[in-house]
Amino acid sequence: MPGFANAFDSDRNFTSLPIIDIKALVERAPTPEAKAQVGAELVAACRDVGFFYVTGHGIAEETYQGILQLARAWFQLPEDVKKQIDIGPQTHFRGYQGLGANVTRYDGGFQRDWHEAIDLYKEVDPSTPAPAGKRQSPIHGSNQWPSQLPAFDRALRGYLDTMLYLGSTIMRGIAIGLGLAEDFFEGERAGVDTAYWVARVIHYPPLPKNGQSSPAARPAISSKAAHSHQPLESGEADAASIEQQPSEGLTEISRSVQLSCGEHSDYGLLTIGQPGRTAYLRCKPKTARANGCQLTPSRAAFVCNIGDMLKVWTNGLLQPTVHRVLNTDPSRSRVSIPFFYEPAYEAIVEPLPQLCSAQHPAQHAAIRYGDHLEGKVLNNFEL
Repeated sequence: MPGFANAFDSDRNFTSLPIIDIKALVERAPTPEAKAQVGAELVAACRDVGFFYVTGHGIAEETYQGILQLARAWFQLPEDVKKQIDIGPQTHFRGYQGLGANVTRYDGGFQRDWHEAIDLYKEVDPSTPAPAGKRQSPIHGSNQWPSQLPAFDRALRGYLDTMLYLGSTIMRGIAIGLGLAEDFFEGERAGVDTAYWVARVIHYPPLPKNGQSSPAARPAISSKAAHSHQPLESGEADAASIEQQPSEGLTEISRSVQLSCGEHSDYGLLTIGQPGRTAYLRCKPKTARANGCQLTPSRAAFVCNIGDMLKVWTNGLLQPTVHRVLNTDPSRSRVSIPFFYEPAYEAIVEPLPQLCSAQHPAQHAAIRYGDHLEGKVLNNFEL
């Protein structure tokens, strides 16, 4: 494994994202040297930023542009039609959630996020036996597909298959960059056949005037356990400064200000977002020396970021970056379909021995990924 002894605790004082050409991972007969170069670039981006763009993926523009137009059309359907696939425990937490149903939790309460969405997961028979000592999963089940718009339903299924293969390809590159076997994140750990993928089709309407919470989305105190989405550490910025200075990145914002989606890190291995749709996504450097980074859209580059489980597997070498969503355009809605490439549900995630030492012992306990995911999903909503 490459020498990472001095690579922990990167400052992450960044203001832009790396752009990585992954063609060598996609083409049929790449040289080992070309793949190793891409792997090294991916790991450096994961370590130093936590976000990056990928080009050279070979996915046609009409694939990702067309699906967004269909998603926008679906969200324009009447509310009673969208609610035909309403989310809830009885649907295994799959389906449509209206404005404000998704929440960002913090110690002592939560804030409602200003978006509506369709949540989808890898489909698993809900009667699948659980391992000894575990209950059957409340999130195993079939998806509620957006069949109210058949063209969107068909296109979405194909798009998610494409993203599943892209996620597997990028994870192969990360494995190479870490000095692991190329298929380390396959099989029982993850992979096209086993990854417990998640997808969200999200509509971000314009935020309430001046960014202030509307009555339906005002923070409330919850008796539930706090979600792991964490608020930013210190300071505040009023709504006017957000609207006037959107290019400054992830400044601190009071909880009284309505966000499209609150500050959080992602749950699994890798998140993939569409090209050209990320100007409203803000990510936060690790240190206070930099204001943050507002992602600049690129027409052909998918934007990616890493999640909590890659942090555990690499013993903290690769850290997810806190980010949030702010649709600051007062006149235009945003639509996004982030795809979350996750470990297998029964994968046991624990620090790699190769990345543990006397100077940097294991920082995380082993965890079954399904337990981690359930703990997140079951606290995501106030329905």
